[in-house]
Amino acid sequence: MAPKLFMDHNLLRQYFEHLAGSPCFIHALKKGDDLDKNLLAFGGDPGLARSACHLKVLAIRNPKLVPESLRKALSGYSLQSHKKQNAARSQKWSIAKALGLHATPLTAQSLADTETVKVVTRDRSDATAFKKGTLLVDRGNEDLVDSGVTSLSVPVDDSWYVIEPDESIIFVDSEELVSLAVLRGRCSQRPDLLAYVNRIINEAVNDHKGVRPNHGGELIQFGWNAGPCHARVFGLVNNLTSKKLPMTARQEKDSRALGILALSWNFLVASLPAEVSTSCIEAIDGAGLPSMTIKGDKSDSGYTLDLPNGPLCFSTAKRAPSEGYMSQNYEAPIHTDQLYAPYAMNWVTLHRIEDPDLCQLQGDCSSGGNYVDVSLRVVVKCATDTVMSMQPKFKHGTTLAREGVHRQGTAINFSTHIKKAFDEANAIEGDVKAMVTQLVEEKK
Repeated sequence: MAPKLFMDHNLLRQYFEHLAGSPCFIHALKKGDDLDKNLLAFGGDPGLARSACHLKVLAIRNPKLVPESLRKALSGYSLQSHKKQNAARSQKWSIAKALGLHATPLTAQSLADTETVKVVTRDRSDATAFKKGTLLVDRGNEDLVDSGVTSLSVPVDDSWYVIEPDESIIFVDSEELVSLAVLRGRCSQRPDLLAYVNRIINEAVNDHKGVRPNHGGELIQFGWNAGPCHARVFGLVNNLTSKKLPMTARQEKDSRALGILALSWNFLVASLPAEVSTSCIEAIDGAGLPSMTIKGDKSDSGYTLDLPNGPLCFSTAKRAPSEGYMSQNYEAPIHTDQLYAPYAMNWVTLHRIEDPDLCQLQGDCSSGGNYVDVSLRVVVKCATDTVMSMQPKFKHGTTLAREGVHRQGTAINFSTHIKKAFDEANAIEGDVKAMVTQLVEEKK
């Protein structure tokens, strides 16, 4: 219901005088605080002004009722608000420009034409000799494998391709379809954003239970999922370790995770080859799954980055698709994943040797944690600020990492088992919007 703009003058005069007589409220105005969060606490009668904007409208339409002290404070507040809005617009534009968020994605060939990305034609080979569940280890790091455990040292031979940490490359097959894309340094102009994303990943790892417990490190799922294997049901991920966390605190944490995954998605779509982005978006549209969201949030677009200098709200930006992940020191043996889209995407946001003595690198040996596409015979050396697209339906994994190495990242995936759970739930409910609304609003 829209707030009332006209009301009893005596009541309105008393309301204005009450606000003018509140040192806390006048101080909040002068500081430029967020009044929408505190106005009702100051106002006495919550039926008068429901927001800062409403309060300003009431004051403008009834100037003779507003005490001079309140009028001056409101004028100063409006000026500060305009300055903040202009500063926020400038910051958002700066981020969008640095990350190319508004740019049209380039094709693989167009990226190659920039002379910063190499395109290599390479077909997949038969990978039946490499069994699922086999540990992957970089050559020279065989000491990381326990005795008697089956492992594969990579690169296997000279036919394998090792992508160096500063190398951007796209592999296409003989039909010119993208198999693997690895692009480095796409966020190099905004190291502060990388630092923020890494802080939120670390927070999420500390606050949530991971998936794939048999793999090394942590992999935190976020968004929509299909529930446990023994009881498939479509719904929002519920993996906070503290079940007693107040809803407001939970929503704040969830909002930060939602924000970095939305940023990751928009960044990945803008950075990776257009062939990859377009095919994934088409698969998303065809699948019909809802965008990523959190409990209590009915919106299907927009996200906030709670940056150190103040929050930035991208109110009209696209959110990530339904399924996202945040990882820390994650390791996986050879395996495959079934997707309803042709690619998965990830953003390596951190790769750092934090303890050289503990790491004990020997010669030119790798610190580990490298992505391996087994049938493509490619090893991708891990490096901070790497965006990638891969085809998880083919055998892949990550090499064991040495101790003292810290790695983090985000990923967007399109698991078929989640789509299946969604399709089954939708067949029962018959109304996607109503079903999603119920799941978002559901009380615990």
